[in-house]
Amino acid sequence: MAAQYEQIARDLRDRIASGVYAPGTALPLMRDIAAEYGVSDITVRKAYGLLTREGLIESRRRTGVFVRELPDRVRLTVRNRQIERDELGYYSGPEVQHWRALPHPDGEQTRITNAPAPADVADILGVDTGTEMTVRRRIIGDPNIETHRQLADSWIPAWVTEEVPALSGNTGAGGMYDRVEEWAERPLDWREEVSARMPTPEEATALLMPETGVPLLRAVRVTVLPARRRQPERVVEVQDIRMSAELFAVGYPVPRGASAKWPVRPATSDYYQAGDSAD
Repeated sequence: MAAQYEQIARDLRDRIASGVYAPGTALPLMRDIAAEYGVSDITVRKAYGLLTREGLIESRRRTGVFVRELPDRVRLTVRNRQIERDELGYYSGPEVQHWRALPHPDGEQTRITNAPAPADVADILGVDTGTEMTVRRRIIGDPNIETHRQLADSWIPAWVTEEVPALSGNTGAGGMYDRVEEWAERPLDWREEVSARMPTPEEATALLMPETGVPLLRAVRVTVLPARRRQPERVVEVQDIRMSAELFAVGYPVPRGASAKWPVRPATSDYYQAGDSAD
């Protein structure tokens, strides 16, 4: 059985979803909700806290609790897309070619440091968690829309910075990908994996996100030198890209596979009677 505060939160959530409490409107005072349900203010405060963590409501000092107004999303096609060269000659996705590097609070645009690799990055690079490596940290965004921004950390293994020293400093026109391709004398390949998690306080501040209730959309892009002759594929960089999941979504086409090409074969059995054979 749900706790009283969970039931209150469920009812308020339903009212928000149905438009009874529209975006931007104030919720009833806690004492009024408490009277409606015959509970204490503490119980209502717990319900409001749950909805705040979900990103549905926000407290405004001295004015009350309001339904959050959710912004329109910018849809990004992350799967089945291509890397292009923008007007300045840099590699980028087609949706963000007009984005530019934004300054960190101290005014630095690309913050280059050595740091211990997090577990998932280390796993991709085939090194121990915590291995020190070069990381290039940037804030990339739309110069015309302040909140349209992303954090991009490029983790670069030691063998790359040893072979291409420019990656530890100013990479020059075209950026790090041009420097690596010039050194390798062959093209790079990319692949991405998209997931979500809650932001750290520092990430929320940098991305101009609410302190609670909104997750990060995270795309981990792996840059590789493809295998050639007797040389195996080598990972050049792992780029950890984070942005507000409230503003950005992942969109991709859903093509028909070979077995689903039209006209399709007639179905051979009832899906609901097929048992394990339909799994």
